[in-house]
Order: sequence, then structure tokens, then C-alpha cells
Amino acid sequence: MITMPNNKKHILFSLIMTLPFFPDVFYLALAVVGTSIIDFDHNLKINNLFVMTLLGILLTLILYIFNLPVIWGLLILFLALLFFICKDRGFMHSLFGVILTGLILTALIVGLYFLLLDFTTNKMVVMVLILAFLGFLSLNLKLVAPYIILVVVGLLLLPNLNFNVYSIFGAIILGFFSHLILDMFTPNGVQLFGPLYKRKFHKTTGLIFLVLWVALAIFYLIFR
Repeated sequence: MITMPNNKKHILFSLIMTLPFFPDVFYLALAVVGTSIIDFDHNLKINNLFVMTLLGILLTLILYIFNLPVIWGLLILFLALLFFICKDRGFMHSLFGVILTGLILTALIVGLYFLLLDFTTNKMVVMVLILAFLGFLSLNLKLVAPYIILVVVGLLLLPNLNFNVYSIFGAIILGFFSHLILDMFTPNGVQLFGPLYKRKFHKTTGLIFLVLWVALAIFYLIFR
């Protein structure tokens, strides 16, 4: 049986890793989405996959009815299919998997952002709607309500409405990597280069990544 850190540890660690680079509430929330969604290849997350599939179908139908691009709903369905066919701690826990998933989520977020701007020019409303949708998409249902409340309060108190594609991808990837690093400290480790290379990486690699993160964070904070 594969052991893994609990959800709260993953979320907290994703915030710690992302904060030095992307201190805005919007990007911190995206890191939480990233670290949460990566475990959907686990058989215990099958209910989350059903929710993701349902949301993908509903979004596709809504976009189709209003004669809008259905690609954003289809991307969610494609992502659900990827998680469904991949085994636990397999491709979706590899560098190739997280980059692919990060690109899909970034494309989805950017697409929804400009789609929603056609209906309202209030960027804060658009960001809240996107983050709420991603919360339903990626979090356990018991965490969705507090997540949305914290997002709304955070955006109201710190209304930085900067929207940058590279920052979106970076925050999501940091959320992914924070998850992989914690998983390296479990007995089963992580196949970082799967499926091309089957070797599992453990604590030593996790410590190396932590040292690199500290060095990058210090360099970024000093020279940004």
C-alpha cells in the first residue's frame, strides 16, 4: 500500500514553496489547485474524477449551447481521462506528467479568463469565478467552501489583479513540485522520469530539490 502525506500538509507546503515567487492570492490558490489535483491518479480519488468528468461535460454542453468554444470543457475531459488511465504515482507524478498537466491547466485558465471577460469587465469577479471552478474541480468537497471563502477575502484585502500566463504556469508547477517533493519522503518515492526511466527517487533527491528551492528563492528575492 502506498503511503502519502495528508492533504493539509500538501496544501501548506505548496503555499510555502510558492509564496516567495508569487505572493498574490490568485497564484497561491493556483498552487493549491496544483498540489491537490496531482493525486487524482490514486484509486481513492475516483469520486473526484467523477466530479471532474461531470464538470467537463457540463461546461462543454453550456459552451456548445451558447455557441462558444467547447475546447475548454474538452480539456477537462481529457485531463480526467489522463488521470483515469494512469496508475498511482505513475506518469502524472513524473516531470513529463506535471508539465503536460500544467500546460493543460494554464490553457484552461487563460481561456476561461478571456471568455468570462466577454460577460463582465470586473477582473476580480472573473478571478473568483475561475478559482471557485478550479476548487470544485480539484479539491475534496469539504475543502471547497473554506477555500472559496479564503480566496474571496484574500482578493478583497489584497486586490492585486495581475494576470500573467507565465506566472499562472509557474504557480501551478510549484504546486506540483511541492507535492512531488513531499512524496519523495514517503517509502515508495516518485518515478520522476517515468515512464522512460523506472527508478524511484526518495529523500536524498527531495533534499536536493529543497536546497535548490531555497537557493532560487533567496536569489529571486534579492535580485527581482
